[in-house]
Formats: sequence, structure tokens, C-alpha cells
Amino acid sequence: MTTTSPHPATLTIPVSGMTCAACSGRVQRTLEKTEGVNSANVNLMTGAATVEFDPDATSPERLVDAIRSTGYGAELPASGARSEDLLETQDLARAAEVRDLRRKFGVSMVVAVLAMVFSMPLAEMTGSGAMADPLMRLMMPLNDVLLRAFPPLGEVSADGWRWTLLALTLPLVGWAGRHFYSRAWAAFRHHSADM
Repeated sequence: MTTTSPHPATLTIPVSGMTCAACSGRVQRTLEKTEGVNSANVNLMTGAATVEFDPDATSPERLVDAIRSTGYGAELPASGARSEDLLETQDLARAAEVRDLRRKFGVSMVVAVLAMVFSMPLAEMTGSGAMADPLMRLMMPLNDVLLRAFPPLGEVSADGWRWTLLALTLPLVGWAGRHFYSRAWAAFRHHSADM
């Protein structure tokens, strides 16, 4: 609900978890509907909401609660914090996120190669039409090398390979893809769809 205050206050609140324009639009609409808010501008690129509000009608804590009600993270900046400090904090958080994503990518690639190699004997055993795939025909000589290097692998049943692949990939999907699932769950809980 928009009101006009003779002495409005302006506050910039860092918002985390936004990934698209629909996310920032949802936060902005929610803030604009909050009682005591004169205007709100949510910037996806900076990850911040700038809110002009009537301090007699609402409080910064209520604004943060309104943002959190949309399923995104928000924290009040420390009192007396400068915008440069806020930007530096956001930059550090983004750098940490990039490092984490790079690590997850590296581990995922190693597990993906292992899963591909371990799935070759399974494809050959089950005759699932995988041999029609030109890439599989190209890679099958690697299967022969693998079975010659480790003869006991030839005795593993198709179900054994399936369980091995499940044990190899399921933890990775849960670990590397966790942020996708947690954000999707937050969007579902708040009856919204996002990217």
C-alpha cells in the first residue's frame, strides 16, 4: 500500500537468491504493497532493494520480513554502513559463490566421466540400442580396455552396474544441484514459479 510521508526515509536492503527479472519483480511488487512504502526499486544486478518509506507507518524490520515472505533472503545492513561497504560485502559473497560453483563443476566433470565409463559395460550388457549411437560406437573400445585392465569388472551384473551408477551420481546431484532444489522448494512454498 503506497502512502506519502512528509518525512520519508530511504533504505537499501541487500536481497539474496534472485536469479531473474521475475524474481526482482516479485520482490518489488511485494514491497510496493507493504503499508507505509512510498516506492520500491529492486535491482537484480546489484542484488539490492531501495525502498522509500514512512518510518511512522512501517519499520526496516517489516520491510525485510516482506522480502523474506517472497522466498528470498534479506538482511538489514549494519547501522551506519556505507554503500561502498555493502557493495564490497556483495562482491565477496559473489566471489565465494563463483569459487563454490567452480569446485562443484570440477567434481561433477570427474564424476560424469566416471559415470560414462562405468555405463559402457551396462549398455553393452543390456543391448538397449545404445550401440546405434555413433558416440557409443566410438567409445566402446574404451570398454574393452577397461575390462582387460580390470577383469573382475566383467563379472558385475547389469543390476550391479545400475546400483554403482546410482551410488556414484545421486550424492553428486544432491550436492552440486542443491541450490537449484532449495530455490525451487522456496518458490513452491511461496506459490510462485521462477527460474
